[in-house]
Amino acid sequence: MVRCLTLVAIMLCAGPVLADSDELIPVPANALIGRAYPADGAPSQIRFINVRPAPVNLIWIGADGREHAYRLIGTGEEVIQPTFVTHRWLVTDSRDGTPLEAFISTRSAARDEGTSQIAVIR
Repeated sequence: MVRCLTLVAIMLCAGPVLADSDELIPVPANALIGRAYPADGAPSQIRFINVRPAPVNLIWIGADGREHAYRLIGTGEEVIQPTFVTHRWLVTDSRDGTPLEAFISTRSAARDEGTSQIAVIR
C-alpha cells in the first residue's frame, strides 16, 4: 500500500515532467549482464526514480559488457543520469546485489530534444 501511495505521489508531483518524457520499459536484467553491445554516440539522459522501499545501486553496463558501479539511489530519490543512446543500466538491490531491473537508453531520449526518459524503479 505504501509503495502504491509513493508512486502516486511521485506521479502527481512530476505530472508535467512525465507527460513530456517517455517512460522506459524495463528489460530483464539477466538479458543484459555480461553482454557486449554496439555503442551509439548520441547523448541522452534518463531520470531514474526509485519507488522501492529500499535503496538500489545504479550500474552502467559498458559496451564491452562489463559492469561499472555508478551510485546509490535512495528510496523516493530521483536522479537525472546523462548517458548515450544504447547504453545499458542495471539496477540492483543495495543489500545483496540481486539484479532487479535493467534499462536501455533509446533514440527518443536524445538530449537535444530537451527531455529525459523516465525509468521508474519498482
